[in-house]
Amino acid sequence: MTKQELVKIIEDNFTDVNGDIDITELHFKTSVDISRMKVKGDLYQSSQEVNGTLFQSHQEVEGNLFQGQQVVFGNLYQTFQKVKGFLHQSNEKLKSKIYK
Repeated sequence: MTKQELVKIIEDNFTDVNGDIDITELHFKTSVDISRMKVKGDLYQSSQEVNGTLFQSHQEVEGNLFQGQQVVFGNLYQTFQKVKGFLHQSNEKLKSKIYK
């Protein structure tokens, strides 16, 4: 199966009443790469619990990108952000340092 075929299956089976794709509450027992998403609406990446490292990169979003309430037991990498609107980051709880 190609990734485009997978996109079609997701669109056909996981579109909610508002016309948005809803693939929340998926559980995997391996690493997951959801980088390089191209979204014409909003992209929500929140409430994720990760026992390793969380990489969120190369997202192209015409609407808003929501990334919040992550629980990461390894490292969280968010780099090279280009934002035309506001960049809002608040309420972080860290056991080490923020690197800027």
